[in-house]
Formats: sequence, C-alpha cells, structure tokens
Amino acid sequence: MQALIHFFIELCLLRKDPQDLPASPALLQALTLAFLAVGVLVGAATGQGPIAALLQTLVDLALVLGLLYAGLAWTRHLPRLLQAGSALVGSNALLSLLVLVPLGMAGDDPEGALTGLAAMVFLALLAWSVVVTGHILRHALDVTLVQGALFAVAYNLLAYTILGALFTGG
Repeated sequence: MQALIHFFIELCLLRKDPQDLPASPALLQALTLAFLAVGVLVGAATGQGPIAALLQTLVDLALVLGLLYAGLAWTRHLPRLLQAGSALVGSNALLSLLVLVPLGMAGDDPEGALTGLAAMVFLALLAWSVVVTGHILRHALDVTLVQGALFAVAYNLLAYTILGALFTGG
C-alpha cells in the first residue's frame, strides 16, 4: 500500500509514467473504490450529503473512464486502458484529497482572512491536476504534454458543465 501511495506521489510530481503501473483490473477496481471514497469525503466537506456526493463522484468517474476509453479507441491505443485508467483515477483521488486543505482553510466564514489564500491554493491544485492529467494523457494517447493538458482543460469544462447541470440545476 505504501509503495502504491509513493507511486502516485511520484506520478503527480511527473517522475513516473502511467505505463509504470501494472495493467491490472484489480488495481483499477481498488483505485476506483478509493476515488469514490475520496469523492464522498470531499462532498461531505463541502456540505453535500453522502448520496449526492457518491452520485456526483460516480458521474465524474464515468466521464473520466468513458472519455479515456473513447480517446484510446480513437488513437488505437485501447490496450493502455487499464494503466491509463488506473493512473487517472489514482492521481485524481490523491489530488482530490489535497482539496481538503483549502476547504479547511476557508472554513465556514467566506469573509475570513484565509479565504483568499484558500482560493489560491485551490486554483494551484486545479492547475497541477491539469498538468498531471496532461502528463498521463501524453503517454496514453501519444500526444504532447501541451495537447494532453488541453484535453484535461476541455474535460474539466465538460465535467463542470455536466455535473453542474445534473446536480445544481445549472
């Protein structure tokens, strides 16, 4: 377990690549459970109920893996699905866990002194998430890091739009 956590830290620091993971359905399943647990935890920290947080995390997971599948099929790299999927799900779980830091900094007081700093930390985590996802997609899809990051930005915009429409009525 410690080696796996260390791997994802190294992946998020761009020192490891998704192909360094084993192509294991069991690993993807375990990371999916971790992703779901972190999603519910972050949802609880933002005031969502556990069912709403779980549903939102399930939709996010379906989008991540569905779009990855489509991209890999389009580029004829479908055999990379288990490794790239594991890398995306595991890194997203780790980075989502770090979102608890700015959430805790902001607290319940939107006018608090730490709210601005919390927003900057959150934006830095979002930017780093785009870089990490770009790094993973660069290897999975055989594109450049910039192209992978642009795909990550497009995914984030799509996910925020869909999740917002489904869960906030927006």
